[in-house]
Amino acid sequence: MKKIEDYALTLTSEFFKLLIEDIHNSFLKRHNLKKLPKNYQLYGYGDFDESKPSLKTDFEDVGTEFINGKYLYDKTRQAHKGRPIIKLNRYYKSIVLLYLGYDNIKEFFDAHKKDLSITKEQLALLYNEDSTKTYYYISYYFGEDNSLLKGQTIISEGFRKIQHTYVYPQDDGSYKTHYNYGSIVRREDTLHINTKTLLDGKLVEGGSEIYYIGHNDPANTNYLVGTYSTFDIYTQPVAGKSIFEKCSTKEEMEAQSKDIHIPAYIAQELRNSRIVAKNIVAKHYHELSADAPYAAIYKRIPGVYFFTFITNTDSQQELKLEISSSDYKMKLLNEEIYLEEDDFKLLNKGSILHFSFKFAGLIVLDRVDVYLKTYYLNNNQKSQEGVFSGVDNENRLACGTVLMEFKSAI
Repeated sequence: MKKIEDYALTLTSEFFKLLIEDIHNSFLKRHNLKKLPKNYQLYGYGDFDESKPSLKTDFEDVGTEFINGKYLYDKTRQAHKGRPIIKLNRYYKSIVLLYLGYDNIKEFFDAHKKDLSITKEQLALLYNEDSTKTYYYISYYFGEDNSLLKGQTIISEGFRKIQHTYVYPQDDGSYKTHYNYGSIVRREDTLHINTKTLLDGKLVEGGSEIYYIGHNDPANTNYLVGTYSTFDIYTQPVAGKSIFEKCSTKEEMEAQSKDIHIPAYIAQELRNSRIVAKNIVAKHYHELSADAPYAAIYKRIPGVYFFTFITNTDSQQELKLEISSSDYKMKLLNEEIYLEEDDFKLLNKGSILHFSFKFAGLIVLDRVDVYLKTYYLNNNQKSQEGVFSGVDNENRLACGTVLMEFKSAI
């Protein structure tokens, strides 16, 4: 049985009338009213008074988009005129459920079990067999204050809807929570997630996530690994790697999310996997970061480097590489050696240049960190002595002196 309009809310007339009754009761309670105003004022259409309470205004306070007040009024008229099936569009559905305090339509049904039994007709309208299932995950990421954090992730409606509850442990043992709601779209072998977050009682744009799924059924996958791009609790733009780990039950998910211990297999994957863009609107490139004033030194780094590593066992290894002056890409010039990982950056206010290498191929060293004073960049020196430390190809710790010859590219 195929689900009808995955993103719409399709209800039998009797269920829709219950939904409207809930909305009316919530409206009366919210505004401390004893009776409902006239329809045009209640729903917010035509010549209604914007300074007085209306569902249109209430719904716009919950969400961020324009609300057509007459839309819900027309749906109500359809139900009272005997139309058997009523549909609410995707956005209206989300706003109405949030307005009533429900996370999903199932909670609405559960709240009305005593009022009305859920009929086969209604179930057939809403769900196919798979879409009735809800999946629970612990979401892990390297978050605020350089901490590994957990969250609760609930995926429902046939892997089309997602809710994140981020859990922040406090020093007094309590927890603060932050909520995101979103939709999931599968494209080829990836899951694309767009979320909105509740901020000051309104749904605002939250962020986006992408997870690799391959050609597998998402429901049968115990782990999902991907990336996120959003803003943190300090409203800083952030991005990083995240992992979902499947739980058997909602209770298991809730218990694990409040356990402060992070599994080692998660920590080694995620620690320091985070990019933070500070809240800076720079008027000059010097204001981009604390490192920006040293760009004049960084500009002089490109060129050809010839390294001679002298280890603590008196063995030597030679290495030749080039750093491009156009895009700062590093290229090894030793044919028998492959560079698996590389990095270089300025340290200590531009006074030290740090290289980091991971090698493969015919070389006695496996991975190395090199430290050089940057005098050679400022004084046009062609040689410099520094130090290195690392691991050799026999898994022994290695350290020693490195001799460097340099030919500038500028």
